[in-house]
Amino acid sequence: MQRTLFLSALILLITFIDADAQRRATTYESLLQRTDQPSSYIDHIVIPESDSTARMAVFFRLDYDFIPFLRKQPDMPAPTPTSEYYAPVRMGLEVFQGPPPSSRRSSASATSVFRDSWQDTVWVETFDDTKSRFDYTQGFVATTLDKGAYHYELQLSRAGSVREQSSTRRPVSIPDYTQFESAAFYLLRDFNLDNNSFSGTLLNYSNSVLYGQDYSLLVMLPKEADSLTLNIHLLGSGSNAEPGDIRYSAELTDENTVFFNGADFESSNGNIQLNAPISDEGIRYAVIQVPNQEFENSRFRIRLMQEGKDEPLAERTISSQWLDMPVSLYNLDVAINMMRFIVSDTELRRLNSGSASEREEKFRQFWAERDPSPDTEFNELMAEYYSRIDHAFRNFSSLQTPGYETDQGRAYILYGAPDNIERRLPANAPTREIWEYPGRTLIFEATTGFGDFRLVSES
Repeated sequence: MQRTLFLSALILLITFIDADAQRRATTYESLLQRTDQPSSYIDHIVIPESDSTARMAVFFRLDYDFIPFLRKQPDMPAPTPTSEYYAPVRMGLEVFQGPPPSSRRSSASATSVFRDSWQDTVWVETFDDTKSRFDYTQGFVATTLDKGAYHYELQLSRAGSVREQSSTRRPVSIPDYTQFESAAFYLLRDFNLDNNSFSGTLLNYSNSVLYGQDYSLLVMLPKEADSLTLNIHLLGSGSNAEPGDIRYSAELTDENTVFFNGADFESSNGNIQLNAPISDEGIRYAVIQVPNQEFENSRFRIRLMQEGKDEPLAERTISSQWLDMPVSLYNLDVAINMMRFIVSDTELRRLNSGSASEREEKFRQFWAERDPSPDTEFNELMAEYYSRIDHAFRNFSSLQTPGYETDQGRAYILYGAPDNIERRLPANAPTREIWEYPGRTLIFEATTGFGDFRLVSES
């Protein structure tokens, strides 16, 4: 009996130690390595054209940091005199009859029904531009398909090299629209609707919407379905999370529904537009503006519900994406530990105590009490604080010390960017940097020749 109790206690202790070790193992640097990854987005939509055909478009967005850039050759023509780097990008689309095969090799025996490609050459001015996560190129390839099951392969070729190829394979189905009973959701950045036409800008982040920015939904509705409501639920963490509280709900009435048969796509001013003429009959669509500025940075489930039915007619899971989210906020433990620059050791221990949910609640409460705009979901002060930590790491790190632990990094975290920086190179003395703020002057002195500075004076 004692041996059994001892083993049980040992297992609990090991479990606790392992969980605590995992918390300690997550560092700012490990988070940065995991989150600082290039991004690309691929998706497709299907818009009915007739009872038995549909327009399918495969569209994609490639961030500049995802694309390998090349240096311009001296005799190479460029769009502007300052363009120094370029990237040839080609996206090939092939559509096959039938569902995706079990192995990639068996695609060779499938019947190809469509093949086309899109290509572009991206030009930028500086090397930093080639690493941008906020600039991108995007495009689409579209075709008309008869009803049936298909799959498509999308192959990306970057930098004009066969070695820089990657491919994506996905299924697509064109239903019989005379018996159409399902629904579909299309994510739009915005839309324009008048008596004759509809035009919407595709958001083009796959299953993501942008945190803090409103977006629109175009909802294809089942035929003859009435008493419909659109609900957007907050979704918990985990792949099997159930929908939680309703963050937004809208009844679908004649005021927010339109009819059109078919649609087409075009590139306009760097955006991808979905355009359709309005008609008196055809497929019915609802157009909804979603107040996403009021929502958390989380996951959500969109559900189309019909009165009297417990199960949704259609649903789609989406994620809120904060494109420039500070690195520390990807992990609660790191986010709390990084507060050590502005809270006492006692307060830090309090924030770090308790279960994960208790620590999260205390963390949220701390920043909510200091939110300069409590009526909005976005907390500008919290975002600014953690963005300063990122800046300190990028600009003040040395081989021995991460930037946020250096004197200059700590100063930047506490006071922000100085109004003026003066560097002095006195003879036979270390280099000095003088940071001037309103009512405060900081003097840093170089300790090595590798950009390491220590604070020697504050007045």
